[in-house]
Amino acid sequence: MALDDGRVVGLIDDTRLNVASLLMEPVGNTRDVELQLSAFALDDDLVARNVEATAKLTRLRDQILVTAHAHGHVQLECVRCLNEYDQVFDESFSEQFFQTVDVRTGSELTSEDHFEAELEPEDDVRFSISESHELDLGESLRQWILLALPMRPFCGDDCPGPALTASDTQAPADERFAGLASLLDDFDPEDPS
Repeated sequence: MALDDGRVVGLIDDTRLNVASLLMEPVGNTRDVELQLSAFALDDDLVARNVEATAKLTRLRDQILVTAHAHGHVQLECVRCLNEYDQVFDESFSEQFFQTVDVRTGSELTSEDHFEAELEPEDDVRFSISESHELDLGESLRQWILLALPMRPFCGDDCPGPALTASDTQAPADERFAGLASLLDDFDPEDPS
Protein backbone atom coordinates (compact mmCIF):
# COMPACT_ATOMS: atom_id res chain seq x y z
CA MET A 1 0.00 0.00 0.00
CA ALA A 2 1.15 3.52 -0.67
CA LEU A 3 2.09 5.11 2.60
CA ASP A 4 2.17 8.80 3.54
CA ASP A 5 5.86 9.10 2.72
CA GLY A 6 5.44 7.60 -0.77
CA ARG A 7 6.68 4.09 0.03
CA VAL A 8 5.01 1.09 -1.54
CA VAL A 9 4.19 -1.97 0.53
CA GLY A 10 5.76 -5.10 -0.85
CA LEU A 11 4.43 -8.60 -0.46
CA ILE A 12 7.09 -11.30 -0.56
CA ASP A 13 5.94 -14.89 -1.16
CA ASP A 14 2.37 -13.97 -0.16
CA THR A 15 -0.66 -12.88 -2.18
CA ARG A 16 -2.93 -11.73 0.68
CA LEU A 17 -3.31 -8.11 1.67
CA ASN A 18 -5.47 -6.51 4.37
CA VAL A 19 -7.49 -3.71 2.77
CA ALA A 20 -9.57 -2.57 5.77
CA SER A 21 -7.99 0.89 5.81
CA LEU A 22 -8.61 1.37 2.08
CA LEU A 23 -12.25 0.30 2.51
CA MET A 24 -12.74 3.06 5.11
CA GLU A 25 -11.41 5.76 2.78
CA PRO A 26 -13.43 7.72 0.21
CA VAL A 27 -14.22 6.25 -3.21
CA GLY A 28 -11.36 6.82 -5.63
CA ASN A 29 -8.49 6.42 -3.17
CA THR A 30 -5.73 4.06 -4.28
CA ARG A 31 -2.94 1.88 -2.95
CA ASP A 32 0.14 0.55 -4.75
CA VAL A 33 1.43 -2.95 -4.10
CA GLU A 34 4.54 -4.77 -5.29
CA LEU A 35 4.45 -8.54 -5.19
CA GLN A 36 7.38 -10.98 -5.41
CA LEU A 37 6.87 -14.73 -5.50
CA SER A 38 9.86 -17.05 -5.80
CA ALA A 39 7.57 -20.01 -6.63
CA PHE A 40 3.85 -19.87 -7.37
CA ALA A 41 1.84 -23.06 -7.99
CA LEU A 42 -0.38 -22.77 -11.06
CA ASP A 43 -1.53 -26.37 -11.32
CA ASP A 44 -0.62 -29.78 -9.90
CA ASP A 45 2.62 -29.95 -11.89
CA LEU A 46 3.05 -26.39 -13.15
CA VAL A 47 4.91 -23.72 -11.16
CA ALA A 48 5.66 -20.10 -12.04
CA ARG A 49 9.05 -18.88 -10.86
CA ASN A 50 10.40 -15.42 -10.05
CA VAL A 51 6.98 -13.79 -10.39
CA GLU A 52 7.03 -10.03 -9.97
CA ALA A 53 3.84 -8.00 -10.07
CA THR A 54 2.75 -4.45 -9.47
CA ALA A 55 -0.85 -3.69 -8.62
CA LYS A 56 -2.90 -0.57 -8.14
CA LEU A 57 -5.90 -1.00 -5.84
CA THR A 58 -8.68 1.53 -6.37
CA ARG A 59 -11.49 1.96 -3.84
CA LEU A 60 -14.94 1.79 -5.42
CA ARG A 61 -18.35 1.91 -3.68
CA ASP A 62 -18.51 -1.69 -2.46
CA GLN A 63 -15.49 -3.19 -4.14
CA ILE A 64 -11.84 -2.73 -4.95
CA LEU A 65 -10.62 -2.63 -8.53
CA VAL A 66 -7.21 -4.25 -8.93
CA THR A 67 -5.20 -3.31 -12.01
CA ALA A 68 -2.02 -5.35 -12.17
CA HIS A 69 0.94 -6.27 -14.32
CA ALA A 70 2.86 -9.52 -13.72
CA HIS A 71 5.89 -11.15 -15.29
CA GLY A 72 8.02 -14.21 -14.61
CA HIS A 73 8.63 -17.61 -16.17
CA VAL A 74 7.22 -21.12 -16.18
CA GLN A 75 9.08 -24.28 -17.13
CA LEU A 76 7.13 -25.97 -19.94
CA GLU A 77 7.73 -28.95 -22.22
CA CYS A 78 8.13 -28.16 -25.92
CA VAL A 79 5.57 -30.00 -28.07
CA ARG A 80 8.14 -30.64 -30.82
CA CYS A 81 11.33 -31.76 -29.10
CA LEU A 82 9.83 -32.65 -25.68
CA ASN A 83 12.65 -30.76 -23.93
CA GLU A 84 11.83 -28.47 -21.03
CA TYR A 85 12.40 -24.75 -21.45
CA ASP A 86 11.60 -21.51 -19.60
CA GLN A 87 8.53 -19.76 -21.02
CA VAL A 88 8.44 -16.08 -20.12
CA PHE A 89 5.07 -14.46 -19.44
CA ASP A 90 4.22 -10.77 -19.23
CA GLU A 91 0.56 -10.09 -18.51
CA SER A 92 -1.63 -7.13 -17.52
CA PHE A 93 -5.10 -7.57 -16.09
CA SER A 94 -7.91 -6.00 -14.06
CA GLU A 95 -10.27 -7.67 -11.61
CA GLN A 96 -12.95 -6.50 -9.20
CA PHE A 97 -12.99 -7.78 -5.61
CA PHE A 98 -16.33 -7.35 -3.85
CA GLN A 99 -16.85 -6.74 -0.14
CA THR A 100 -18.61 -9.46 1.83
CA VAL A 101 -18.67 -7.61 5.16
CA ASP A 102 -19.11 -3.89 5.85
CA VAL A 103 -15.83 -2.69 7.34
CA ARG A 104 -17.49 -0.16 9.68
CA THR A 105 -20.47 -2.18 11.00
CA GLY A 106 -19.29 -5.77 10.53
CA SER A 107 -22.63 -6.68 8.95
CA GLU A 108 -22.72 -9.11 6.05
CA LEU A 109 -23.33 -7.59 2.64
CA THR A 110 -25.74 -9.36 0.33
CA SER A 111 -25.60 -9.43 -3.46
CA GLU A 112 -28.37 -6.79 -3.53
CA ASP A 113 -25.92 -4.40 -1.89
CA HIS A 114 -23.60 -4.58 -4.91
CA PHE A 115 -23.79 -2.64 -8.15
CA GLU A 116 -23.55 -5.96 -10.01
CA ALA A 117 -26.80 -7.32 -8.55
CA GLU A 118 -28.31 -7.73 -12.03
CA LEU A 119 -26.14 -10.82 -12.60
CA GLU A 120 -27.93 -14.14 -12.41
CA PRO A 121 -26.84 -16.21 -9.37
CA GLU A 122 -25.27 -18.93 -11.55
CA ASP A 123 -23.35 -16.25 -13.49
CA ASP A 124 -22.21 -14.53 -10.31
CA VAL A 125 -18.63 -15.80 -10.38
CA ARG A 126 -16.44 -13.11 -8.94
CA PHE A 127 -13.66 -12.48 -6.50
CA SER A 128 -14.46 -11.31 -3.00
CA ILE A 129 -12.76 -9.71 -0.03
CA SER A 130 -12.80 -12.02 3.00
CA GLU A 131 -14.67 -11.39 6.26
CA SER A 132 -11.37 -10.28 7.80
CA HIS A 133 -11.00 -7.71 4.98
CA GLU A 134 -8.21 -9.58 3.23
CA LEU A 135 -7.93 -9.41 -0.52
CA ASP A 136 -6.15 -12.44 -2.00
CA LEU A 137 -4.63 -11.81 -5.42
CA GLY A 138 -3.57 -15.47 -5.73
CA GLU A 139 -6.45 -16.98 -7.73
CA SER A 140 -6.81 -14.08 -10.17
CA LEU A 141 -3.04 -14.02 -10.70
CA ARG A 142 -3.00 -17.80 -11.26
CA GLN A 143 -5.79 -17.60 -13.84
CA TRP A 144 -4.19 -14.74 -15.78
CA ILE A 145 -0.77 -16.43 -15.85
CA LEU A 146 -2.34 -19.63 -17.19
CA LEU A 147 -4.11 -17.61 -19.89
CA ALA A 148 -0.80 -16.00 -20.86
CA LEU A 149 0.92 -19.35 -21.48
CA PRO A 150 0.87 -20.83 -25.00
CA MET A 151 -1.49 -23.71 -25.71
CA ARG A 152 1.22 -25.45 -27.75
CA PRO A 153 4.53 -24.68 -26.00
CA PHE A 154 7.40 -24.25 -28.45
CA CYS A 155 10.97 -23.63 -27.28
CA GLY A 156 11.86 -21.37 -30.22
CA ASP A 157 13.56 -21.18 -33.59
CA ASP A 158 16.51 -23.26 -32.37
CA CYS A 159 14.23 -26.19 -31.53
CA PRO A 160 15.95 -29.41 -32.63
CA GLY A 161 12.59 -30.96 -33.48
CA PRO A 162 11.60 -34.51 -32.70
CA ALA A 163 14.41 -36.81 -31.69
CA LEU A 164 15.16 -39.08 -34.62
CA THR A 165 16.34 -42.61 -34.06
CA ALA A 166 19.08 -43.91 -36.29
CA SER A 167 18.19 -46.98 -38.30
CA ASP A 168 20.75 -49.67 -38.91
CA THR A 169 20.22 -51.16 -42.36
CA GLN A 170 22.63 -54.01 -41.55
CA ALA A 171 20.69 -55.12 -38.49
CA PRO A 172 18.70 -58.31 -38.96
CA ALA A 173 15.12 -57.60 -39.98
CA ASP A 174 12.20 -58.82 -37.96
CA GLU A 175 11.17 -62.16 -39.47
CA ARG A 176 7.53 -61.06 -39.49
CA PHE A 177 8.44 -58.54 -42.20
CA ALA A 178 10.50 -60.97 -44.34
CA GLY A 179 7.75 -61.17 -46.98
CA LEU A 180 7.66 -57.40 -47.33
CA ALA A 181 11.46 -57.19 -47.43
CA SER A 182 11.54 -59.58 -50.38
CA LEU A 183 9.29 -57.19 -52.30
CA LEU A 184 11.82 -54.42 -51.77
CA ASP A 185 14.52 -56.59 -53.31
CA ASP A 186 12.43 -56.92 -56.48
CA PHE A 187 11.46 -53.22 -56.59
CA ASP A 188 13.01 -51.08 -59.35
CA PRO A 189 12.13 -47.37 -59.04
CA GLU A 190 12.88 -46.80 -62.74
CA ASP A 191 10.42 -49.49 -63.90
CA PRO A 192 6.84 -48.05 -64.01
CA SER A 193 5.18 -51.49 -64.24
